[in-house]
Amino acid sequence: MTVPLVKIRSIALFFFAVLLLTATSTVGESAQIREILILHSYHPGFPWTDETMKGMQKVLANSEDPIHLHVEYLDTKRQPDPEYFTHVLDSILHYKLKNKKFDLILVSDNEALNFVIEHKRDLFAATPIVFCGIEKILPELYQDGAIITGVVESPDYHELLNTIISLQPDTREVVVIGNRRDLSGRISSDMFKEAALSYTGTLTFTYWDDIPADELGIKIENLKSGQVIFINGQVIDSSGQLINANARNSILRNNSPVALYGGCDLCLGHGIIGGPLVSPFIQGQLAAKLAVEILSGNVPEKGFVVLPDKPVPAFDYIQLKRFNIKFSSLPKGARLINQPQQFSMLPPKLFWAIIFGFVVALAVISFLINNILQRRKAEARTLESKQQYKYLNQQFQIILDGIPEGLTLISREMMVIWSNKGAGTDQFNNRPGTVPGKYCCEMLYNRAEICDNCPATLAFESGRASEAAITTPDNRILEVKAFPIRNEIGEVANVIVLASDITEKNRLREEGMQNSRLASLGELAAGVAHEINNPNALILLNAELIQKTYAAAAPILMDHFVREGDFLLGSLNYSEMSQELPFLFKEMLDSASHIKNIVHDLKDFARNDTADLTENVDFNEAVQAAVRLVNNTIKNSTDNFQTNYTSDLPIVCGNFQRVEQVVINLIVNSCQSLKNKNASLKLSTFYDPETKRNCLIVQDEGSGINPDVLPHITDPFFTTKREQGGTGLGLSVTSRIVQEHGGSLVFSSLPGAGTTATVSIPVQGQEAKC
Repeated sequence: MTVPLVKIRSIALFFFAVLLLTATSTVGESAQIREILILHSYHPGFPWTDETMKGMQKVLANSEDPIHLHVEYLDTKRQPDPEYFTHVLDSILHYKLKNKKFDLILVSDNEALNFVIEHKRDLFAATPIVFCGIEKILPELYQDGAIITGVVESPDYHELLNTIISLQPDTREVVVIGNRRDLSGRISSDMFKEAALSYTGTLTFTYWDDIPADELGIKIENLKSGQVIFINGQVIDSSGQLINANARNSILRNNSPVALYGGCDLCLGHGIIGGPLVSPFIQGQLAAKLAVEILSGNVPEKGFVVLPDKPVPAFDYIQLKRFNIKFSSLPKGARLINQPQQFSMLPPKLFWAIIFGFVVALAVISFLINNILQRRKAEARTLESKQQYKYLNQQFQIILDGIPEGLTLISREMMVIWSNKGAGTDQFNNRPGTVPGKYCCEMLYNRAEICDNCPATLAFESGRASEAAITTPDNRILEVKAFPIRNEIGEVANVIVLASDITEKNRLREEGMQNSRLASLGELAAGVAHEINNPNALILLNAELIQKTYAAAAPILMDHFVREGDFLLGSLNYSEMSQELPFLFKEMLDSASHIKNIVHDLKDFARNDTADLTENVDFNEAVQAAVRLVNNTIKNSTDNFQTNYTSDLPIVCGNFQRVEQVVINLIVNSCQSLKNKNASLKLSTFYDPETKRNCLIVQDEGSGINPDVLPHITDPFFTTKREQGGTGLGLSVTSRIVQEHGGSLVFSSLPGAGTTATVSIPVQGQEAKC
């Protein structure tokens, strides 16, 4: 039996295709995974960036070699401040990328390209760079032989302005809406102005840059016939924040009585007339294709850049009708969107002839390609599933890496299988995912052995979720939770560990409890003061009564002494007792009065009243009351305590208790810094006529303060004496009280040379107003 030649050829082609697919599969399996960094100048959700990313992904997803994408966003549209880029974002990206190795870098727009070029030597040495969204052909970019090439974004402003003149010949003025806050905005503005010079005498141009949206809406409403709007940038709100593209388009479309134009296809269908428009999607596609070529070994010539083909003019049918623009004035070959569907009326015989021919052709084509389609369906489903899996895997990885806490998958052998980036931050030892197969205690907590209270071990044993607080060798406290994962037969196969650093939270809770105890101690002190005050009042009353009694009896006793001679009074002779008794009474009254003053000052200091800053405060009296309260602390700290109170100081408007608290805190701090009792502590008050303020100077010969610590001593919870029970609240409260009184608190100090604290508070009639 003779086999037909056609059949033999079909069999040969089939085996050849099988052989080719097998070879391709083998090559694919052994292909190296390519690491590509995609660095966008703007933020996710920004239409230009999203469309550029879609164009890149469409090409890279179909690459023969497997590709792993690392995506970063600079967010320079919403954060245009150069200080943010230089001091914050630059440091963050440098930290994240310094140990990374990439096969190629894709960048979109100027800011990202500038960053990569600036860090070419320290981060991206010898790494090929492909850019897109760059408005001009750049000068020579090769550095150290590295590849820097890409796609030039070249909006045809000349053709766009010609389109305006062609469609609306009565146009006399073009109002250009743009922004100059960021680098790309300034470049686009300068390019438009350069093109506008060619239309001098034909058109006038008005530039509305960085105008807030609410003000812009009002200005747009006042535009008249003969004017048009050209959208050449983004719009901000009244607070200077960037508004999204939909809000911008809505404001312009709903408020404008004149036609809108623009240079980007993202605005088409959202209010603009149209024209030859730049496409960010095509920019991303072309850049990604160039990147694939470079990875394949096809290195472009030095200085090579891609210039996109001239775009086909596109127009919005709805906007053309709205402004009565003739379709005949459109350029040849223009594309229309939003066009209503039209049906051409054909002769019946011709219509059915076309239908019949179409059916026959469809049947023949269906017959010829049926086998091919059947074979390719399985391949398409496989490829689609693979791409979908790759996409979902990337999205899932981004979500997990965005979690700041450490999320780790542990095996039954307590080995790290996987971990997110949160476990690689400064809170933990390092990035577990980069060193698979090590024990979790070593990777997460820098320990040589498993923790005694390890919640992962408990989760494996009990099959239930567990948690524990683990202290690391550097005294950080981690709140660790473990969640068991069961296999198909119900056994615990793995455990997910979630670790959070709660060191700071615990510290703040302990400080809150300390403050609560201090408040309770103040209330207790006020109660004790009250109990002391009652018997002391009796002592004062009775001592004065006894003093008066003795004064009345003194003549009688003296007469008896003259007539009878010396006699015993108590345990002493009257001649000696008559000399001592007046001094004894004075000492008793002075001591009781001293107790009364201390109790009064202590009750005032502990009183929990609101901060009424409208009292007339005697500055010297407040300072002296504070000195009396801490007199014992002063005596225990120094034998060289000096005071100098300037008399007749003006009255200060404020709160007596608050001023007293400021002085107490400063004195106590100075006493704590004194190394021995020979070191001096000096207080002085005076009035400064230049600033019209009362001043207090507290000067000690203590240990002094380091220059790097001095700027932070008034920060809340900052203390160098936490081991001695310091809370870091004393000077913070002191600074706040002085500020409430409109005053200032200044410290000057050098290590080993003591510290001088100067408090100045406005007097009545100046900044202070009672």
